[in-house]
This record gives sequence, C-alpha cells and structure tokens, in this order.
Amino acid sequence: MGEERPLRAGVVEGARALLWACLAIALLVPWPKAQASLSFPGQGPHAVWRAVRHQAHGIVQGNGPRDLYIFVDPNCPFCHTLFEQLQPLIGPRHLRVHWIVTGFLHASSPGKAVAILGASRPLQALRRNEADFRRGRLHGGGIAPVPVRGRWARAVAINNRVLELTGPELVPTLVYRNRAGAIIVHEGVPMKPHGLLWTIRAISMKARPVP
Repeated sequence: MGEERPLRAGVVEGARALLWACLAIALLVPWPKAQASLSFPGQGPHAVWRAVRHQAHGIVQGNGPRDLYIFVDPNCPFCHTLFEQLQPLIGPRHLRVHWIVTGFLHASSPGKAVAILGASRPLQALRRNEADFRRGRLHGGGIAPVPVRGRWARAVAINNRVLELTGPELVPTLVYRNRAGAIIVHEGVPMKPHGLLWTIRAISMKARPVP
C-alpha cells in the first residue's frame, strides 16, 4: 500500500504533461474556417463570377433583370425545396434564374444531370425531375438517369468544377451580384432573418460589365 502514492502521483503528473502538450498542439494548429467564410482557391470572386456566367452550363428560367445562378444536384432535397419556393417568385420578382445542374451527391446523380442537360427541352426535364421528386430513404429526382458520356457528360463535369471554385462543394449554392456590385456566394436555402425575399431584393437589377 505504501508504494501506491508515488505511482499515482507519477500517473497524475504524466497525465498533466500530456494535457499541456495537447493544448500546445491545439494552439499551434489552425482551426478550420466556418463554412460562411468562403474562399476562392487560386481565384478571385470576379474570376468565379466569370466562370459561372461564361463556362457553366445553365438552364434559364425567367427573363427578368435580376440574374441568380443556382448550383443544384438532381437528387438534392434542399435544391428541390428551393426550386419549389422560387417558382411563384420568378415572374413577380423579375428574376432570371440560371439552374446549373451538377452531378455528385449520389451514384445516379451524374446520369440524371446528363439526362436533364441533354434533353431537347432542358427546363421541362428539370421540372419533371422536381415534380416527381421522392423524399425519404429512396429520395431523389424523378428523371431516369442516362449513360454518362458525350457532350453533356462534359458539361456536367464543367459545372462540377465551377462549383468547386466557390468553396466547399455544397448544393444548393447561390451566386449573384448585389446592388453594391459585390459578388455574393450563399450556400443552402436562404433562411430567416435573411430569407429568400431578402436575397432576391439584394440582387442587382442593372447589367454591369464583367471586370
């Protein structure tokens, strides 16, 4: 029994030393940035804006002066929610929405994205995908996937790459220029206090030259 006290003290001292070592390492290692602090690796926001406008393959809905670019995946339930919320607002709010279809969430996503972009009427194909969207364990867009090859497979790959430029590969991702001229990247469905209507009102209605 007399030998237990120094052994216990040694254990305590060892644990204390280990704790301080872990704390020192934690202070030296940078913490990951929050998702709201978006970065543009190797790119500036204006370069991302040009890529979204001139390289991505989008499906245009509406003809208003407010341009809103939205990255979606055919199997994304949050994209589906945003799609439904925007439908009654596109005309009255003077929107021109560019649906940029990517394909990466599930195994069927690339084939569904190719089916939408390669359809003779892509907007109708996107609408059909959303109209037949299934939630739950077997959630996903209603359009049938097609083989991933050819021109439209390359278009989906380009859309995926442009999405990567905005930061974390998340959908939906909204990109627009606000009234002050700044390029805004918003991840997810806009929620309160800065909800969807607030986002729409913030979009510039004036065409500006690309820097």
